[in-house]
Formats: sequence, C-alpha cells, structure tokens
Amino acid sequence: MSTVEYGGYLPPKAKQMEIKKRVLSFKKGEEELHIHMPYPAPEQIQQLGSIMKTSAVQTMDTTEIIQAVSKVIDLLLERNHPVRIKAEMLLPIITGYDAEIIRLGLTQSLQTFREHELHRWLAVNFHSLSILDRFEPLQHGGYTKAIGPQLTAHVWAGNVPGLPLWSLIASLLVKGSVIGKVSSAEPFFIGLFCEILAEVEPRLANAMAIVSWQGGDSERESALFTGADAVIGYGTNKTITMLQQQVTPPAHFISFGNKLSFGLVHHQVLDRQKDEALAKQAALDIIRYDQQGCFSPHTFFVEKGGKTSPKQWAALLARKLQVYEERHPLRKLSIEEAGERAEWRNKKEWQESWQLFSSSKGSWIVAYGKEASIEPSPLSRVVHVIEIDNWQDMKEAVRDKRAVVQTMGIAAPVEELFKISTRLSAFGITRITSIGRMTKLHAGWHQDGRSLMRELVQLVDIDPSAVSEADAFNSYTD
Repeated sequence: MSTVEYGGYLPPKAKQMEIKKRVLSFKKGEEELHIHMPYPAPEQIQQLGSIMKTSAVQTMDTTEIIQAVSKVIDLLLERNHPVRIKAEMLLPIITGYDAEIIRLGLTQSLQTFREHELHRWLAVNFHSLSILDRFEPLQHGGYTKAIGPQLTAHVWAGNVPGLPLWSLIASLLVKGSVIGKVSSAEPFFIGLFCEILAEVEPRLANAMAIVSWQGGDSERESALFTGADAVIGYGTNKTITMLQQQVTPPAHFISFGNKLSFGLVHHQVLDRQKDEALAKQAALDIIRYDQQGCFSPHTFFVEKGGKTSPKQWAALLARKLQVYEERHPLRKLSIEEAGERAEWRNKKEWQESWQLFSSSKGSWIVAYGKEASIEPSPLSRVVHVIEIDNWQDMKEAVRDKRAVVQTMGIAAPVEELFKISTRLSAFGITRITSIGRMTKLHAGWHQDGRSLMRELVQLVDIDPSAVSEADAFNSYTD
C-alpha cells in the first residue's frame, strides 16, 4: 500500500512564495510512504527569515505561549485525536520502530511539555517567569529583562520522534521565531506539531517554518544561518564542525554533538529481590528507540560482591532483552548499520576477554567482559556489561571520555549515590539518573550540562542608579 503525505510547515506569509517540494520515501514491509516536504531555494530561505523576524510571538506574554503549547500537547496526548492517530500510523513506517515503542515514546515525550512542566522549565532558567515580558527587580537592586533572538535556525538530526520539540519550544518560549531543517530520517512529526499549534494560536502561525533539504547543502545552510540571530545544530561531531564553519558573527552558535552514556550497578543492589527488576529497567533503556538517543546506554559497569555476580546479571539482562524482542521487535537495520554490527561482533568474538550473549537472530547482543572502558557500541540493542571490583575502577574510563560522556544511570543506595556522583561529576558527566529512566528526560534538565534557554537570551539590565536618578524627572517631584 502506498500513501502520500504533505509534511513540514510554512507560515501563512510564505504562501505566495511558490516553494518547491522534495519527496522523501519510506518503506516498511508492504507499506510505502511518500512525504512531500517544503524545499525552499536559498533566496527563499532568506526571504522566509526576513518575514518571520516580525512575527507576533514577540508581542505575546510568556503565559500565553505556555498555554498555547500545552493545549497542543494535551490534544496530542489524546489517543483518539486524528493527528495522534496519524502519527502512530505513519511514524513506524518512517522510523522502522515497533508501533508500540512509538506509542509509548510519544506519550513519554509529550508529557514533558505539559503546562506545569513548562512552568518548571522556565523556573529552572529564570528567577521570574515575567522576566521575558518586562523588567523584573533584582535582589541587589536594579531591574533585568531577558530578550530572546528574533529568529533561530535549527538543524535537527536523528530519527527519534519528539526530540526537535525541545529546541523548538525553548525558542518559542523566549519569543523567537523558528526555521527548522528536519532530519531526512524523521521529517514528519515536528511539522504536525506546528500545524496544530498554528490552529490553536494563530499569532504563532508566522513564527514557525519546517523545511527540508539534503544534509550538507552548504548553499541552503548558509542562507539559513545568514539571517538568524542564533543557530542550534544537532548531529555528529563532523556535522557540527561543518555547521559551525558556516555560522558567522553576530549569530550565536549552540551545538549538541556525539555523546556516550552508561550505567553503574552497585553491588549492594545485586540480590534476588532486586536484580531481575533492575535488569528489566536496563533493558527498557536499551530498547527505547534502539539506543538512538545520546542518553541511551552503551555500557553497564557492574560491581562484584553482590549476591548476583556481574556475569549472572549480564545473562539476566540478555533474557530481558529477549522478552522485549518478542514484544517489540528490532527495526530493520540499514546495510551500513548491519555491516557495522557484524564487524563489531566479529572483533569481539576473536577476543577471548569477551563473552557474547545474543538472540538466535542477532537482534540483540550483550557483551560481557572485565576491561573497564567506555566504548561506543554499534547501537540497535547492543550493549557492554563490564565487571569491576568497585566503582572507583571506572574513574579512569570516564575521565578518558570526559569530552563525550553525558548520562550515567545508577542503581545504588542513597549514601553511595551521592558519594559516587560527587566524584564522577568532575569527569564530564552532566546528568545522573536511575536505570530505567536514562531515556526519560524531565523538563528543566540541562542538556549536556548547559541551559538552552539561558544560552538563547540576552539579559538587559537597568542599573539602580538609573532608577533613582529618574525620580528627579517625575512631574510630581519638587
């Protein structure tokens, strides 16, 4: 069966621009999907930027933007909403992921942007919600206001639905218009979101544009960046370098490149009452979007000394992955992915220090060993389990990867949790969470240790002296 859809989003002001389309095609089994995406020429990209810099988002109160976004989120959380039904039907074809993984993943992602979560996200970044609307008093005297960029350019990557929502919503909350260039691996969902948002709040209709072109199109990327006040880039380190070379002052470049995440299992939690539940949670972190997120684990370090040995826990994790494979099958790998996986496996099988647990179909692999290192796996349900004497044995491994480590999932008693976190936080880790929640982000998290909203805004201060001296100019002053 073949289906044609029209994706992306163009603001009403761009309707007369006669922007061409490019077709992205996807296939899963017997189902084919052809998505027609806006494909603006370089001069049209610059024109888009010019007309969007004066959108009404700049005149809206922050609470109005929050209410509009949260209303869309509430609609999309309704399983019977037509757009939610369409997303659940088409995203498995686009991404190759299991339909149930898509359903659960969408709900998990959307919940993060409900109204109370957006308030929390802003509260983490600013001492007052109104600081984006007006000058707010400071404790030391004077006043300050946060000014967002008029136009932010976004270059998204990957095939995890919902991830572009983070930077898109952040930009809207600081009252900036957005032109987003989608990934060809998942170009659809963010356009659906923008369509509904424009219907819910027409004042935001001209503040968004979702377009597509082949990655590496320097002519179009240069046109996009030229008119932007800020550029947010996602992708491999190679991609980030290429993008950065095209961004020129005064545009502010914000990038999110390759990252590695891992887990740590303390020996005190390894007993027959906890080990199975823990293995189940670890397996969930692995199968959610097949480790395609920066926060997905590549490695689990497991301490010796528990009632369950690290090797036994590796076998237990393997059994849990098999259970989930029967319920949520691995997506079909590309030729490149399958080749990388085969090369990785062949290398491990020739090394006596590794023992592999895998399914008969090779849909998941657990590599058990004792070498304390953090190395990227080929993803798609491939993970290392490393036996260590105690958590301090992994310090050097983390230190060696401090430029790329991100999330650590941990299972440990409270006192040990804080001791370990204090020591390892000095080695580049930017997020510490429980195993089972590595792939579940919360509003207000500092992506790669930074505040995206704070990086987007410029703070404008009114000195205390300006206010006190202004009193002399009041009409009622003698």
